[in-house]
Amino acid sequence: MDNPITFTPGQLVATILSICAGICAIGAAIGWVIKAVKRVQKPNQDQNKRLDEIEARLKEYSLYFKRDKERLDEMDDGSRVTQRAILALLSHGIDGNDIDSMRTAKKELTDFLTRR
Repeated sequence: MDNPITFTPGQLVATILSICAGICAIGAAIGWVIKAVKRVQKPNQDQNKRLDEIEARLKEYSLYFKRDKERLDEMDDGSRVTQRAILALLSHGIDGNDIDSMRTAKKELTDFLTRR
């Protein structure tokens, strides 16, 4: 039991080289695993990137649609006021005495035009 453990210089170098080779093999295996995981995750990453771009465009388009809706609603309001004014003119032209509807139509048209 009192025998010391001895190594020859060749055995020591061979042991160190074996340990280094083992470390290199483990490092290469880890590298292959990392590459495989990245390759498997690439379609999901590409899809996520594409969806993010689509969502950004959708937000931009929703702002455009909102502005267009406001503009179209304003045009509808103007069209209604104009049609009421034309109706009042027709009524006055036919009857000759429908002044109240003419005054109401004039007030609505004035309010609409000054509100713009």
